[in-house]
Amino acid sequence: MIKKLAIAAALSSAALTSAQAGVIVGAQSAQIISGGPGSGAISSTYDQYGLLTDYESGVTDFDAYIAQNPLHAWDFSVVDAGTTYYYEWFSNFGTTAATVSYDLGEVYDVHGMALWNEDGNGIGKLNILGSIDGVTWTSLKSNLTPTDHAQGVDYGADVFSWLTTPVRFIKLEASQCPSSSTWVGCSIGEVAFNATPVPEASSIAMAGLGLAVVGAVATRRRRQQA
Repeated sequence: MIKKLAIAAALSSAALTSAQAGVIVGAQSAQIISGGPGSGAISSTYDQYGLLTDYESGVTDFDAYIAQNPLHAWDFSVVDAGTTYYYEWFSNFGTTAATVSYDLGEVYDVHGMALWNEDGNGIGKLNILGSIDGVTWTSLKSNLTPTDHAQGVDYGADVFSWLTTPVRFIKLEASQCPSSSTWVGCSIGEVAFNATPVPEASSIAMAGLGLAVVGAVATRRRRQQA
């Protein structure tokens, strides 16, 4: 009986442990807080249209995906059958700072993010903040300098990591945005996050209950043998 309970508890614990492996998570929506509306669509910075290698949000292993060196197309947009699909987002012309907030749809334990910094303009300096409610923000990483990619060339991702933090919203504060030729403004190719789903309370409770039962049975048997 004890062996069966121990196995059950171990399986519950293993399930929780395996859930800690970071997967790549795309945002569900985004809000332009400053520097917009700009050009293109902010949704194009998380919908994978510009990425040359797709991932399955919430499933694909983050590290394994990044190890493939997935590139982002340098094009701003493409027209297909009369429909324009945007690959990037640009802030208002003449702005060298912009702020965007991404909603992951639910709370995750977030370990970091990948940023495909747009080739012509991009972001010069970057602060990353996180929030559970979208009201109170915590600094996750600050004063970052994303790669300034060559214009007109498909570009890779910068990966930024921080101490695991439970958040639902990620805010990017871009500043000192570089300019290409006569265009002045901030721009984003794509973002994706290294995250782990937060275990449901019921799963945690079941694992704890299994360990508690094992301990209680073992204690009772020791008393009977005493």
